[in-house]
Amino acid sequence: MKVVALVSGGKDSCYNMMQCVANGHEIVALANLKPPSQSGKDELDSFMYQTVGHDAIHLYSECMDLPLYRREIIGESVLQGSDYVVTANDETEDLYVLLKEVLKNHPDIQGVSVGAILSNYQRVRVEHVCNRLGLTSFAYLWRREQKELLFEMANAGVNAILIKIAAIGLKPIHLGKSIGQMYPFLCQMNELYDLHICGEGGEYETFTVDCPLFKKRIVIEETETVIHSDDAFAQVAYLKFKKCSLEEKTQDEMDISQVVIQDWKKCDSYDKITFAVNEHKESSIIQPEIPHIIPSTLQKHLENPYVTDLNRHAPFYAIDGTTAFDNNTTKRFETIEDETLACMLAVREKLHKLDLDWKDVVTVNVFVTDMNDFGQINAIYKKFFNINPAPRALVGANLKGPSRLQIDLVAIKALDHVKRDTMHVQGISYWAPANIGPYSQSVVTQGHAFIAGQIGLVPNKLDLPSPKSFAEEAALSLRNLENIVSVLDLDLRKDTAVCCCYVSDPSYLPLAQVAWKAYIDEDEQIPPTLYIAVPSLPRGAMVEWQVILNAPLPIPIDDDDDTTDEDEETVKKLALLKVKEGPFDIISVPEAYSRALSKNNLTIIVVQSSDTTADLNVTISHIVESISESLSQCRKNWEQILSLRVFYCDKLDVTNQVCTNMLQSEILKQTESIPVITCIPVDALGPNGSSLMACTLHIL
Repeated sequence: MKVVALVSGGKDSCYNMMQCVANGHEIVALANLKPPSQSGKDELDSFMYQTVGHDAIHLYSECMDLPLYRREIIGESVLQGSDYVVTANDETEDLYVLLKEVLKNHPDIQGVSVGAILSNYQRVRVEHVCNRLGLTSFAYLWRREQKELLFEMANAGVNAILIKIAAIGLKPIHLGKSIGQMYPFLCQMNELYDLHICGEGGEYETFTVDCPLFKKRIVIEETETVIHSDDAFAQVAYLKFKKCSLEEKTQDEMDISQVVIQDWKKCDSYDKITFAVNEHKESSIIQPEIPHIIPSTLQKHLENPYVTDLNRHAPFYAIDGTTAFDNNTTKRFETIEDETLACMLAVREKLHKLDLDWKDVVTVNVFVTDMNDFGQINAIYKKFFNINPAPRALVGANLKGPSRLQIDLVAIKALDHVKRDTMHVQGISYWAPANIGPYSQSVVTQGHAFIAGQIGLVPNKLDLPSPKSFAEEAALSLRNLENIVSVLDLDLRKDTAVCCCYVSDPSYLPLAQVAWKAYIDEDEQIPPTLYIAVPSLPRGAMVEWQVILNAPLPIPIDDDDDTTDEDEETVKKLALLKVKEGPFDIISVPEAYSRALSKNNLTIIVVQSSDTTADLNVTISHIVESISESLSQCRKNWEQILSLRVFYCDKLDVTNQVCTNMLQSEILKQTESIPVITCIPVDALGPNGSSLMACTLHIL
């Protein structure tokens, strides 16, 4: 792919260019934003751009023998929040204009190289501009471990000198020294003062005078040291270049072979997971014996379906499985786009009836009959969301009747003074896969962390491992999931409340359990987990993991008097919840297995039938009985269930509505409070494929 590189002069932008080349891309142009000439300033107070050293950036064009496009920074940091929308007079718009000019002269450019490591502010804005221009952001340094990264840069031939210092321990005498020379000292300052080794906290700035991509190196002949702030503890000073020249290089000095392409297999759990899975390759599954169902037995369950009170858990809401045919099964749609639109409109209607909007949605489950419709569904689906679509899992299912698409979701009404963090990373990196659809990686709010389903894509390529291997995909998908969760300051092993593991063939079910156990490492710490075989997964993947995690309880964003009594009361109620911890097994009836996890802010129960030959009515009776006992042991009741998601073996040959009505009839024997129920027909269930039915309960 042809790429334009955003260059500030710093080490990060230069090393990311080298990473782009090492990953097979071609740098065809450079772009830089500089202070306005009339300002007379060497450095701007910009949240977005490094401007110190701008007086030597013009040399990069000759160094690399590439066109350099420059623009003055006219805007300021107008919109300083974590998200960005088009904003007049914001400095982000200067980048948009600059890249638009580059594209005018190089219409074949498809990507942008950006050296972001930790700055979400910078990443979000570059990705926003890229989306508007139809470009891909390449940020290979994103979330890299800084000590390893700085050593790697210096070892790969990046000769970057410090041109600004602004942190305790750093002094003007360090200006002009290379990152290689400074590496031991920066590591020491990290240990003493928690200084960011790569300068991500603004501790220092660099200017690259040479790297293997340069055909000529920059020679700094004369500089001036400017003391910006003579603070006794942390002086702020920078170098101003007075005279520079260029020096020819030999071919040997332009060798990029030392650039390290990150190997995902070096993750901590790779060996453990692949060894465990490969040891159990011969595991077999047990096909349940499907009972004969008498139609007349089901008929009585079809009348007078129970209407659930959807407001009783406000601000938490669940919307059951919705299709385009909910109110009229005789409808016909010529295309999947038409059906998707009708389905999304039906979901939106349900949201609006609850005084909710798409911005309140925190997780979505999309089930499709044909994964080949993935692109067409996404094209319609994305039109309903703004800049941060909800995390989701999109998997295959054996939907009944004319439906080719079914959607269920959870929404949490946004409270003005309760924090909600959405992570929506769209750039290519080594960290985790960029989203391959209109969804975010995660949403954290009100004591919950919802994570999008993760498959085993190699992040820097967005391809599955080749040749195909369940062990490789399991290890990689869990590695990706772990990387996402770790950014949230959560622990996938300790904080997971529920895991739904989807596999694309029933024979993979026992392997998925082996992989998950190998990753968690301690059987008693395995969270409530469902293993589900579905007809297909995105990109032809073999396994996908979807989790909800227990997150810290919410706190008001600030103590302003604007906080409403309703907001404060909601937070207090959540903080006062005290329940039994987990995870733990629950033995109720021999024909059903339950596992629960209880935390202050949520309880999850997974129930799985273990009777392979029972009548469906009996199976549902056992499921409901097990749920009741599980609720009792968790000190919960039916009224506190937000949602009940039920997966059942497709070979039962019943419709979702029949399954829902049968469950409602059985639940009414226990309580008058019917939870929101979503039913999904799948290929097989359970770690050995023997279950007829399994479900997850989200309890508040």
